[in-house]
Amino acid sequence: MIDKTLKYGITGVASLALFGAVAAEAAWKPTKELEIVTHVRTTSSTYAFAKAIEKELDKLTKTGAKVLTISGARGDRARRHVRIKNAENNHMWQIITPSQINNPILAEQETRPWHFTPLANLVVTPNLMTVNANSPYKTMKDIIDKACKEPGKVIHGGGDFGNTSSLNGIMLQQKTGCKMTYTPFEDQGVIQLLGGHVDFAMENPAQLLQFVRAGKMRIVAASEKLGEFPNVPTYKEAGYDFQVLKQYRGAWMGGKVDPEAAKFWIDALDKVRKSAGFQKYVSANNLAAVWVAGDDLKKYLKEEHDAYMALGKQFNLIGKKKKK
Repeated sequence: MIDKTLKYGITGVASLALFGAVAAEAAWKPTKELEIVTHVRTTSSTYAFAKAIEKELDKLTKTGAKVLTISGARGDRARRHVRIKNAENNHMWQIITPSQINNPILAEQETRPWHFTPLANLVVTPNLMTVNANSPYKTMKDIIDKACKEPGKVIHGGGDFGNTSSLNGIMLQQKTGCKMTYTPFEDQGVIQLLGGHVDFAMENPAQLLQFVRAGKMRIVAASEKLGEFPNVPTYKEAGYDFQVLKQYRGAWMGGKVDPEAAKFWIDALDKVRKSAGFQKYVSANNLAAVWVAGDDLKKYLKEEHDAYMALGKQFNLIGKKKKK
């Protein structure tokens, strides 16, 4: 588990008590309600993450927060709203997920992570290989064996091709040498899996757990150990040690915000992640608590960008010339 906490200090003459008192008075504080922008539907796990933060910020700040959904263009409307229209807005965040790094690459849009001011990542979501409860597949090996015997006949349902789920499926195929067919759906294939129209999905807990708990789906393996389902093996434990792209969640701001405002919000997010309410949310959704903030997050997101760019080229998902 990564746990990196940034500490901000005042050096030089700032060590003087008088200067410290003045600096404390001058420290940036919100003067109005924070807007937390999401690019997804209200049924999404990303929206649920934003609402969990909103709930805690309402307790921690006098001005509070509200979630604002701006959907469309694979998240580009939300990204442009923050990056262009609100580049200097100290009272607006956007929730970040891997799609906010990868979708601009796939769509050949100009937005890049370095156009924003990174705040923090708080959680990583496990990736679950899940089947219909009535499926003949009892283990991950059953699925792979079927794919090896009948290439292309095993159907992996998910969201847009090129997203994290689809790339994880491709990397599993590369590891095993067994061909499966990926079919994209607007609902990430969840409804199709419920109806038995696809063989499996590789999605996050928030999209699948309600059906698992209701006995309508079954998890055969996962990228991480699950506290709620300790008997479910990890992919490695199941015998398939392949690269799994992480589904992280955090927040960034416009690229021209006040640095003191960014510091304030990083500190606020640090308080959020330590709150009992947010920890309950993390536990209930079988998430892994991860803290990467400020400059450490800036470096991490650049590495993520470079990794997705390389994968896009490797799998012929993008052209050779990219906008910078």
